[in-house]
Formats: sequence, structure tokens, C-alpha cells
Amino acid sequence: MSTKHRVTLLLFYLAFLVVVVFTLYDVSRVSLEPIWDTDHQTLAGGWTLSVDGEIRYSDLTIPTVLTDDDLYGKQMVLSRSIPAHLDRPYSIMVRTSQKAVDILLDGELLYHYDGAIDERRIRVYGYINHVAWLPDDPAGKLLEIRTVTNDARSGSLVYDVFIGSRAAQIIALLRYDGLSLLFGSVILFIALIVFILALSTFKSNRVQAHAFSLAGIEFCAGLWMVSNSMSTQLLFHNQLIMLVGGVIAMFLLPVFITRFVTGMYALKESRIFSRVVLVFPLWFIVISVLQLAGLTVYRTWFLPGASVLLIYFLVLVAFCIKAYIQGNRLVGQFIIAFACLLGAVIGELILLVLPVPSLLNALFLSLGIFAFSTVLLRQVLTRIMEQMQRIGREEYLLSLAHTDGLTRVANRQAFEERLSAMRDQMISYPVACMVVDVNNLKKLNDQEGHTAGDAILCALAQRLSNIFAGIATVYRIGGDEFVVISEGCDCTRYEQARGRVMQLDQEDLDFAWGDVVWMNRSDGVSIDVLFAQSDEAMYQQKLLMKQGLAR
Repeated sequence: MSTKHRVTLLLFYLAFLVVVVFTLYDVSRVSLEPIWDTDHQTLAGGWTLSVDGEIRYSDLTIPTVLTDDDLYGKQMVLSRSIPAHLDRPYSIMVRTSQKAVDILLDGELLYHYDGAIDERRIRVYGYINHVAWLPDDPAGKLLEIRTVTNDARSGSLVYDVFIGSRAAQIIALLRYDGLSLLFGSVILFIALIVFILALSTFKSNRVQAHAFSLAGIEFCAGLWMVSNSMSTQLLFHNQLIMLVGGVIAMFLLPVFITRFVTGMYALKESRIFSRVVLVFPLWFIVISVLQLAGLTVYRTWFLPGASVLLIYFLVLVAFCIKAYIQGNRLVGQFIIAFACLLGAVIGELILLVLPVPSLLNALFLSLGIFAFSTVLLRQVLTRIMEQMQRIGREEYLLSLAHTDGLTRVANRQAFEERLSAMRDQMISYPVACMVVDVNNLKKLNDQEGHTAGDAILCALAQRLSNIFAGIATVYRIGGDEFVVISEGCDCTRYEQARGRVMQLDQEDLDFAWGDVVWMNRSDGVSIDVLFAQSDEAMYQQKLLMKQGLAR
């Protein structure tokens, strides 16, 4: 590129940048009302708390953990007036855990949630967000939030109350644990991509089984992260659906991890782990059937299931460490990934056992699972790249083994393999076979040297390749002999190429040739017969050329 051209291009981009800057400045001066009102408040202080009609606390600040231990099954009422400076319709968002909820304004019921759970329903760990619209001009009115806990562990917990527009409530949810939803969605998307690649690109490839296992791991990890995010209520108002998803992910995750480990790292104990891990999906089936029969609920088995899962993973990683010590260095990546998963599982157990408000934001859990998935994904991608490089090297070496070193067309070995494949069945489709032989090559080599003879062979090979490109394959099967085979022959294109060969015959290349075109017939013919007929036609032409009757 010349200096003048560079200067012109630079001036063009500079002018473009200046126009963009001034245009954006001009547009930014236009004043428009915002579509999304993101102003919201946390109603933290000034609450009065009564239990079964008895006032227990005045000027209470939430969120908080109450010291009372007798709140199970009792009605708690949080009350305070709506701040006076709110002069437009707003909504209230209340967070609870395992509680029935009523929201009232000046005694008028705005929202009702029946927290009673019978034996066949699934109990919820963590938050539920209850959102109620406020009427016009709610300022100064008495807001009451009545709750009845159906779980002794959550009875003493009083969570946040937000007031603001519906858009503000959505943004508040996303700000709280939106990253968990984002990370989980990304991992689910990766799982889908890996699964599609395993079905298509990696088909009949050694890494296909690893890719399927990784897709399962990514799916379970992503589903677990998403199910533990309160932000999923933006998509699924009923969080019981997401809880079921989390339980499914917990019981399927060890299956996919075991398949991945035993397939990728070839542990000596692979067969044992492959059988033992089936206990987890069987366990899920039994629990689900018992729940449908009203004999148990998922929540009863949630903590035991997580504990058994942790023990199983510890045993699995112990054998992985053993394999690493014995020289299986590849398994080291899984050990690193498991360290991330272990931190995530321990964090989840802490959230289940110690539901302290400051620990309920499970972002670190999501980061641990995301790191676990990323390490395994990186290892599979590395294995895929190594496999592709190996295949590329094998194909390159195979092409060298089937390529004539002088003329760069297919060699005799490639020709013999092609004939062997075509001998498996009688040919009943159009095939053209042409045999080409250079005349007086030995005499040329003796008089002018082998360099001159090699030049003739290379020139002929190059011209034949150009003529039959996309139509047929050119082989050098001997010192001065070439064969052209066109399978599924397009007779019109072949006849055009044949005419160009006849024109070559009039130029500086001295060669004889003969060919046979076999059309589609029901009786079929052997490729050896076609080759013999083409060879005989070439020798007939060579004989005529010696007699001076043909060139």
C-alpha cells in the first residue's frame, strides 16, 4: 500500500470518527422520559413486629434474625406506614422462606400466598419473592405483612422488603444474584453447543463420548446454578419447578462426571465406578415415586443426598490422585476442576445448614461450579485439538503414501486400492477409463538425460490433471504410463475433456492413449475388463503411430 493511499485511508476514518462523535452529542441533547424506572428503596427501619397479636419489637430494622425460638406455626405481623414522599403507584416485594404470606394496606388484602404444604408437595429451600401492586397514592397508609412459618428453621428469619416500580424490583433481583442466572445460562448454552458438536462434528471421532459426557456435566452444572438463583422467578414464578431441576441435576451430575472420568482418563477402577454411580439415578427414581405416593418429600433427602454425593466425589478424586501419582498426568486437570467443585458443594452445604442472611447470596457457589465446568471444557477442547492435529498428520502421511513423488498425481498404490474397492461389486453405473503412455521415453532419457524425461512426465501429468479436474482422477501407475478413472461419469463433460486430450496429442507431447466409456447397464462389468480394454486401445493407437498411420 502506497503512502498516499495510507494517508487517504487515515483521513477517511478520522472524518468518520468526527461525524460519529458530533452525531452522538447532538442526539444526546434530546430529552426523553425513561421507560425503566429503576428507583427503589429497601424499607429497612421503623417496623413493628407482633407475634399472635402481642407486640414483640418496636422500631425493628430488617433483615434480621430474631432471638425467639417459639415462632413455628405462629403468626408474625410486620407493620409500618408507607413513606410520605412516595407520590406515585409502586409495588412491594417481600422475601420469605417456607412461610404463608398476606400483604395488606390499611386492612385491605393485596396479596395472599398459601404456605401450607401437604405431604405430596415439595418444600422450598431459600427465598420466595412475593410481589404485590400498591394502589394510587399509598403514602402514609399502614402496610402489614402477615406470615406464618411452616418450618422451625426459618421461623426466626426476617428478610428484606423492597418498595419501588416493577422494573425496580426486577433490577433488584438481578443485582442480588443475577450473575448466578447469567453464569448458569452460559453453561447451559455451552452444554447445548457441545451436545450439537458431539452429534455432528465429532461423530465417529474418539472424543465423541467425552463430548457427550461433558455436555451432561455442563447441563447439570448450569441447571444447578440456575435453580439456585432467585432471579429465575423472572422466568418461572413457581420456584418449585426450579427446585425439581436442582434435584435432578444433583442426582445426574455424578453419572456424567463418572462417565467423563472413566472414559477420558481410563482409571483401573472404571468398571466399579460405572456400576456404583447408578445408585444415584435409582435413588432419584425411588424418592420421586415415594413423593408421588405421599410418603416423603424431596426436602427430606436433599441434605443426605448432597452428603452422599460429596462422599462419592471424595472417593472418586482419591482414586484419581492415586492414578496421577502412578503417572497418569492427564487426570491432574480433573483434580484441579474437582477442587473448584468441592468448594462449591461445601458452600452449598453451609447454606443449607446455616441459613444466615449474609451467606444466602450464593455467588461464590456459582463461581466454583463455573470454574469446574470451564476447566473440564478446556481439557476436552484440548483433546479435540490434539485429535484433529493427529488426524491431520495421518491424512497428510496417507496422502504422501498415495502421491507420486515426481508428478504429484496419485500413485500406483492409490490406483491399486481404488481398483480393489471397485472390484467388490460389478459396475452398473457410468465409468470412463483412459490409459495414457509416453512414447520413446527411454530414448529421450538416453539422449538428453533423465531431467528431460522427468520434465515430459510432469508436463503431461499437469495437463491431464487440469483437463480432468472435477471429472476424474489421474494416476501414474508406471514409469511412463498414466491412468484416468472417472466414476459416475458425466458423459458430456468427459467428452469435452477427451477432446482437449486429442488437442494435446497435436502439441509437443508425444504420447499414445486409449479409453473406454461404460454406460449404465443392468448386467454390470468388472473394472479389470474396462482397464484391459483401455490398455488395448492405447496399444492399438501406439501400433498405428509406429506404422505412421496415426500421430
